[in-house]
Amino acid sequence: MLMLGGKNERNMKKLVTICLVLLWVVSFGCKQDKIIPEISPGRAKLLQAGYAIEAIEEHLKLAEVEEEDKDEVRALLLIAYSHALSEDIAWLRTNNKESEYKNERVRRLAELNLSEMKETCRVLDGRYRVHKDTIQILIDKGTPVIPLIVKSFIENKYTNAHTDFDYILIQIGSKGLDELFTAVENTDTPVLVRDRLIRIIGEIADPAAKDRLEALKNTATDAGLKMEIIAALYKLNNKAYKDDIEAGLNDANVVARRAAARSMILLNPPSTSKLIDALKDTDDLVRISIVRALQKYVDANAVDNLVDMLTNDSSIKTKKVVVDTLSLYAEKGLTSGLAPRLIDLLINKSIPNHEYRVLIVQLLNKPALIKEIKESNPTDNLQFKLYDYYENKEKNTTVNYELNSLLVELDPKESVED
Repeated sequence: MLMLGGKNERNMKKLVTICLVLLWVVSFGCKQDKIIPEISPGRAKLLQAGYAIEAIEEHLKLAEVEEEDKDEVRALLLIAYSHALSEDIAWLRTNNKESEYKNERVRRLAELNLSEMKETCRVLDGRYRVHKDTIQILIDKGTPVIPLIVKSFIENKYTNAHTDFDYILIQIGSKGLDELFTAVENTDTPVLVRDRLIRIIGEIADPAAKDRLEALKNTATDAGLKMEIIAALYKLNNKAYKDDIEAGLNDANVVARRAAARSMILLNPPSTSKLIDALKDTDDLVRISIVRALQKYVDANAVDNLVDMLTNDSSIKTKKVVVDTLSLYAEKGLTSGLAPRLIDLLINKSIPNHEYRVLIVQLLNKPALIKEIKESNPTDNLQFKLYDYYENKEKNTTVNYELNSLLVELDPKESVED
């Protein structure tokens, strides 16, 4: 019996030990869970997947309680409530959550402080799935975001969001004019930032800005800034500045030329001969604005310069606008002889960048140019030249894909890949 009792005692000790080990394992597991704070999965679900409701209900509400530094989680919660209201409204209504989410958004927007605004800008800079809702938060917050945006321009922070910041300031509109003018009038503000803010003031287009713009024009010493101001005044219906803007196309200051070029599409009408000359400007941003203006103010005399831009040092973005413009001109019957010219360019001119060759083939595939090739003189052998180029000269697969599409359009009965 004594031996039995000793055995039972040993078994009990083993059982207690096992229980303690199990309790430690469970406890350790719970502690391990806490190593990953709730903000991490909440952030991922919201920003990477766009699952706003899951992020709120499963993680971010808890994270707001557990985090000592609450700036990021509060910014994420405001973004999450906004995203849910724009993307999941049907679910919110079905589950009687719409009022709760709306109230939370209103409350959190009103409480949004500078630190939380910085976190919101950081999210905007990341260009996540919640992008448009993040933009709307800053628009709805209004004038309190302006100093932060201006500072980001000056310090070159959140650079991926700068175009969004332009849009936000324009949408805030007249309510923000005083702060924008204060920044422009501050001589410590870099001139390129002042240029940008003047463009935004011009886009807001509030007649109340006219007198302050005129005063700035009279004191501006930088040619680029002065031209930006003149362009803004023109947008405010001061048509007397038309000649000054056209003259700006020849200014030595590239910022002045860019401002003038952007304004060409607003003039009614501009001198198209001056536009055509400006297609040869050394600055790509000037050229792209001029090409866009020539889509509105059509002049067949521009075709030669536009064709030259298909192979010059213009950016691929500019070349795409050139292709659109030449296609428009072809549809209007202003580009007679363009198809053989482009084919000759493709076959006989060395164009090392395959992206440029792709654009030329895509232009040839436009309906008006397909028609020109089909109706061309048989002795020109345009289709054969293209086929021979595809078979024997072009080595880039992307270009050949576009060529195959073109050749099928020219002769649907035969695919060169068959």
